Amino acid sequence: MAKKAAPKLKSKVTAGAAKKAAPAAAVAAKKPTAVAAKASTAKAASTSATKKAALKASSPKAKAATPQPRKAPTARAKRSSVPALRHLPPGTKFFELSRLMVVAIDGGNKLVQKAQSGPNGPWAKAWEPIAPGTYAIMATGLTRDGRVAVVAQPSGGPQLVFITEDANQVGPVEKWNAPVNIGAVPGAIGYQSMSMARDTDGLIEVFVVTSVGQIWWIRQNPPKLVDKRVTITPPGTDRPITVTVQEQAPPDKPWSDWQQIPGGLVAISARRQGDGRIVLFGINSTLNLYRCQQSVARTTNSGEWTPWVMMNTPTTGTFIAMAPVLGPSGGLNFFGLTSNGQVVHTRQQPAGSETWTPWATPGFSRTGINTLASGIQGDNDIVLVASDHNLIHQFNAQNSARTQNWTGWRDFSRSDARVEFKLDYNADGRLMLFSHAAAAPAGGGLWAKRQTALDGTEWDIDWEQLADGGIRRFSVVRDLTPPS
Repeated sequence: MAKKAAPKLKSKVTAGAAKKAAPAAAVAAKKPTAVAAKASTAKAASTSATKKAALKASSPKAKAATPQPRKAPTARAKRSSVPALRHLPPGTKFFELSRLMVVAIDGGNKLVQKAQSGPNGPWAKAWEPIAPGTYAIMATGLTRDGRVAVVAQPSGGPQLVFITEDANQVGPVEKWNAPVNIGAVPGAIGYQSMSMARDTDGLIEVFVVTSVGQIWWIRQNPPKLVDKRVTITPPGTDRPITVTVQEQAPPDKPWSDWQQIPGGLVAISARRQGDGRIVLFGINSTLNLYRCQQSVARTTNSGEWTPWVMMNTPTTGTFIAMAPVLGPSGGLNFFGLTSNGQVVHTRQQPAGSETWTPWATPGFSRTGINTLASGIQGDNDIVLVASDHNLIHQFNAQNSARTQNWTGWRDFSRSDARVEFKLDYNADGRLMLFSHAAAAPAGGGLWAKRQTALDGTEWDIDWEQLADGGIRRFSVVRDLTPPS
């Protein structure tokens, strides 16, 4: 069982402990303080068909997908909100109006992107710039209407900027709004981790960990209501009247002030739970794992986060990577990679609560794992992908959320060097796996491969090369306003 008392905050965050972490999941932090959430109702999880044998694949090859004809440029479709959780019986076809986009900082520290041409479409041939200048660190998410959003630190200072896709996309070139300065954390000189999540109103909240381990938070302010006088003619009469109505208008100040959340971390991950409230997970400088939650839906100050709770136990030991994901029941599932190379699992029960199940294992790795990613398929089943110390890639798919039945770890590919994984689904619900070779000093290559079928255990044998090198950091996001 997790310990309930938050640790005492140390004066400094020690360096070096996180160096054992898997690529791009290095970690650590100090004490924490914050978050609670009430249970939310959610639909019952559907049981997917029994998973089939995994296909063993070769190491990534720079093989590009066969180009498909592009449609004539058209305006973007606008989306009012993100789709609700899906619960589909086996065999049901799935489609979401979305496309995958990779946002990256390249070898020249430029902020760039590469996206599918449309839902399930081929990848663009070239990387395109998002904003001028060079950048040190970034995180991605979605706006309230489903456009891609990026928060990033320009090189040379602690200021952070917020960048969004232009809502009026016409033509083959992706357009972005100019970066908006959202200020710098007081006293910060740099940042070692950041994460973005949307709150219960769909507004963006940004969480950063400074170079000395402090945790800070900023959020978009909600629209304000203003009075407006309008003239109408009531039904059954020809005499107009003037009435006062309220309508939404942009807030006087788009963003809140930066606020500090007590505690110290070196890695942070923010996730929205089923009722819209946000849960924070973090690892401190001694590799202990913590969580906290928003205690109310519209949190406006740091006092409205629950105290940090230490999650690791003597049995789990310490942690080097985090892979939380929202499960089919509406509850968050947390998958962690321990310092001894094993994946362990706990989940909210009931969904949205502060109660978490005892630690369990979805399967033991004989060799030990060094990188981990989690995702959901279109039918909402959870899938894990990992790479072990022998550079063999494995997946583990959830057969049933109700009984927590898993396929167990199955080999399906390998690489020639350590990699970093990210996992997300296509518009047809099939998962796409992204593999980044974290090579120094100018960054490594980036490859992708798909599931051959929704809810299947086969993967394409070939990897599609998205970059032959020069990728320092990357993030994958589903753009809900793709070209139609």
